[in-house]
Amino acid sequence: MEHRRTANNGTPKPTSIVCAGLNAHSQLQAGTTTDIRKFAPLKDFRPSQEGADVLFAGWSITVFSSGNKIWTQGFQPISSTLSGNAAQEDIHVPSVIGDHDGLLALLSTSGDLYTVFSSSDAQPSTLQLITTESSPSIALVALSGTGRTALTFKQAPNGNLCHIAVFNTLDRFLAWYRDPSDSDCYPDKHHMLPGRPAQLLANTASFILLLENGEVYSWGDPRHQSLGRAINGEGGWMSAAISEDGALYLWGAAAAPGHDRSIRCLREAGAGEVALVELLASAHDEPLDVIDVAIGDAHVAVATTNGRLFVVGDNKDGQLGLDSTEDFIEDWTEVRSPSSVQRVVCGPRSTYVFVHA
Repeated sequence: MEHRRTANNGTPKPTSIVCAGLNAHSQLQAGTTTDIRKFAPLKDFRPSQEGADVLFAGWSITVFSSGNKIWTQGFQPISSTLSGNAAQEDIHVPSVIGDHDGLLALLSTSGDLYTVFSSSDAQPSTLQLITTESSPSIALVALSGTGRTALTFKQAPNGNLCHIAVFNTLDRFLAWYRDPSDSDCYPDKHHMLPGRPAQLLANTASFILLLENGEVYSWGDPRHQSLGRAINGEGGWMSAAISEDGALYLWGAAAAPGHDRSIRCLREAGAGEVALVELLASAHDEPLDVIDVAIGDAHVAVATTNGRLFVVGDNKDGQLGLDSTEDFIEDWTEVRSPSSVQRVVCGPRSTYVFVHA
């Protein structure tokens, strides 16, 4: 789970997207199921033409968008053109949610909610608009690995109170969204915070909310260090944030379940502590400013302001793109190619890098 300050607005469109990692379902490269251990371009994909984007990277699929068109590569075939208000907009989706099996739902910029609909096994699935006149106005939505769903409501332009609703299951949220008057589907939790929401993200068992004023809130399972604060008996996954001045912070468990080795900066920071990550071009240089960060199950990718790419963590499937057979890299390592990096996206065991010539 990552926490980014960038919204990809006003930045040059990438000329290509390269990828590395698990490819068992051809989700990275069509026509093969061999893992990609060195960054390679997505074939037959030209993002500079219509502002195409990677919306979601899962275990077995990659979800792309261009304009109001959505399609996938991998295990779950989807091809859809969004209707409703989203049909008239260039999609910059604030919330895409999925799980191990693939894409589940999508919330567009205009607030329309879509779920995956399959008409037959012979045809690709489509995204079906489920927003009705009675549906609540939602700004952001996120799904944790435990199935819990959190959302924020849209605010008036002068509003300064953020309402957060949490549901124990995705199905319960969808039932409430279709009919918010049904008392059997009311939210399981309701929180209020002063401020306006900017980004809502989830990892295995917790949520992180960024407000427009820069404050960050976390909640969820206290057994996981991803809350970013000291709680007894923790152990779990990772989270990250970028400050306005380009500093990178990382927190969570140094070693993910099933891994004997751990990321050094988290191990040295200690349980419940937030690590300030310093990426150096050389031993004598000042730390580089960070513009983007993404986190997979147990690996991290970072883009810096001068277009450099740094990675760390699990590499069993080649997701660090280093063309190395080493299973785990515990120290930050620069990837020499590609260069001119703009943005990074991580799936559980994959990495996508947006580059600009």
